[in-house]
Amino acid sequence: MLIPIALIILGVLLIVAEVYLIPGLNVVGIIGAVMLLTAIAVAFLEAGVLGGVLAMSSASLLSGGGFWWLWKSGAWNQFILSASLRTDDKLIARESEQRARYLGKKGTAVTPLRPTGIAEIDGERIEVVTEGDFISAGSRVKVVAMDRRQYFVRLVSESAA
Repeated sequence: MLIPIALIILGVLLIVAEVYLIPGLNVVGIIGAVMLLTAIAVAFLEAGVLGGVLAMSSASLLSGGGFWWLWKSGAWNQFILSASLRTDDKLIARESEQRARYLGKKGTAVTPLRPTGIAEIDGERIEVVTEGDFISAGSRVKVVAMDRRQYFVRLVSESAA
């Protein structure tokens, strides 16, 4: 019974070392897990059902204690992204306001718009999308809508100009 006990202790120590000392290598943790399974199998073979169950429960208790210790020591923080990926609501509002400055403005189609292309509005070239119609280069266009990523333009009729 000394071999399964030694394998269980060594397996748990290797798994703890994998998490706490050398994260990312995975070989040490896999070897530790294989040692735990081997210890349980050897215990079942040498000591019968009672010895196997005893080895399984001790392996579970030692593993649980090791993971609890890692949790309390802060080693699990290495696996968690602590930076927030959420965007600031004020930043979104500011960007939306900045993009909305083109709404209702008129400009000129620099490239043919079929249905996407480039238009020059207020001296800036921006990518625009038509409402489905082909608009030739040099035509006057007006920004009529805005999506998060696109400006929608319509051909300015000569009577409105």
